[in-house]
Amino acid sequence: MKIPIFSGDESSDGEQAPSPAAVPEGASETEGDALHAPPPDQPDPPTGDVLELGAALAEKTREYEATREQLLRLMADFDNYRKRMTRQHDETRQFAVAELVSTLLPGFDNLERALSAAHQDSTPSNSMIIEGVGMVLRQLKEALGKVGVREVQTRGLPFDPVYHEAVDMVSVPASQDGTVVEEVQRGYLLHDRLLRPAKVTVGRAERDANSGGA
Repeated sequence: MKIPIFSGDESSDGEQAPSPAAVPEGASETEGDALHAPPPDQPDPPTGDVLELGAALAEKTREYEATREQLLRLMADFDNYRKRMTRQHDETRQFAVAELVSTLLPGFDNLERALSAAHQDSTPSNSMIIEGVGMVLRQLKEALGKVGVREVQTRGLPFDPVYHEAVDMVSVPASQDGTVVEEVQRGYLLHDRLLRPAKVTVGRAERDANSGGA
């Protein structure tokens, strides 16, 4: 007696088991699965809380920018103030001695006159006076120079009403017209500030009375 043997692919009733769906040639099984994948979930529309948070963030951003602009302006104003105070401090330090120097100038003038008078008498007794007064004048000039005092230039220069004060006029050749021919009293500057103008004699060329007529 023969016993029938059925394979795993055949059912006991002799029917064929269903085969899987055929995959098109050149397509992988992964692509096939993707074709049957469900569509991705769509994002939910923003809720009222999210919109409120966005509006609050935008408001805070505007406040930050406004505060930042105010701080930048404040820093610029403070920097300008610092520079202005530094400049004023420097000017105050430079010109603090202006009043003191101005009160010393008459005595300085008298020393120069004394030295000039001593030079007119060349006796041996005056030589010591000339040497002593000259040394004092040199020391005073060095001290004044250290604080920024300097003499106004005059002789041979064109008359400048800013730095010169004309006390007399003399006749000179046309080539020297309007120039300083003599210094009567020294003028002084403190840095670039005029302490005292120089008193000078100005040359004036004689002009022919018949020139420049009709």
